[in-house]
Amino acid sequence: MCSCSAQKDLSNSSAIDTQPLRMAISPYQDTAFLVNVKPLELENKYHIRLELLTIPWEDIIPAIASAGRTVDVGYASLTDYLTKSENINKESNDPVLFIYPLYVFKGAGFITFNPSVPQLNSQTINNPVLVKKFLSFKIGVPKNSMCQMLLFMLTQKAGMKFLDSSFTDTTVNDGLLATENGSLDIAAAGVTQRTEAEKRHGRVVLTMDTFGTGDIDGLVCKESVYKKRKKDINSLIKMQFDCERYVLNDLDHHSAVILAYLKDNASTQYTLAEFKRALSHQYFPLTLAEVAKNIISSNGKYSIAKQTAIVDQYLMNIGVAKTPRQTPKIMALSE
Repeated sequence: MCSCSAQKDLSNSSAIDTQPLRMAISPYQDTAFLVNVKPLELENKYHIRLELLTIPWEDIIPAIASAGRTVDVGYASLTDYLTKSENINKESNDPVLFIYPLYVFKGAGFITFNPSVPQLNSQTINNPVLVKKFLSFKIGVPKNSMCQMLLFMLTQKAGMKFLDSSFTDTTVNDGLLATENGSLDIAAAGVTQRTEAEKRHGRVVLTMDTFGTGDIDGLVCKESVYKKRKKDINSLIKMQFDCERYVLNDLDHHSAVILAYLKDNASTQYTLAEFKRALSHQYFPLTLAEVAKNIISSNGKYSIAKQTAIVDQYLMNIGVAKTPRQTPKIMALSE
């Protein structure tokens, strides 16, 4: 784990009197915007010390939940949080909370190197014969991931029972290798694995966009941290928006810091063109009002309530949950 620590000798240090807020990030195109905090001098602007800790995506929620307080706050997907929250918060007096949605990840899908695997798009996904053929291949997917929920929705379209289907539980990185060497026919993939598969002459055969859905990603922290550091978390979210606006408003000239970070930490080495393409698989609201309209609102295009309902339907169908998960209560922010 590497640490990108905040400067100790800030020019406005007299106004910054809190302990550093330790934020977990991962080396992906959508979770690295905050590396621009220091060059943009946002710690001075918001009177907060920020310490960035690079942690594998799948380890962020366990790190937040740990008693050792490795980090204070971090990124997590709503799907992962809802799937794991009951277990990680069991018998806890200080539960992990999903406190604020930041963006929507639409880049998950499935890859193949097998020419016999059919392509499923917005038209062919409604063909039960083709869907059943797709599901007949050896498919690797992380258990209880958003990609597995896509397969659940796919079985419903084909009139099949999800529990009658057999899938191999694998990480997306291992799935990429297994699909390339032929031990799997199809594998779940994020943007990184999609990029790598296409570099190696593979194909993307099913995506979130085909279903018109996405996975909401946001911030998680313990309840005690939320209560104690609410003002700092409020500032952190504004920093996130500032960094996103800076980069996205001029990708050609403002991507250097993120690309350097990814070069040092990511498994995929992005060119600027690949970085732009990867970002195209995300929806980034750039203001509090936009988040409220499109994610927090029950009528939003990417409603957090609707996303929770999809996860609930899956978890109850497979018997993991007996009652629906509650839609997370989102923190109110001040301008």
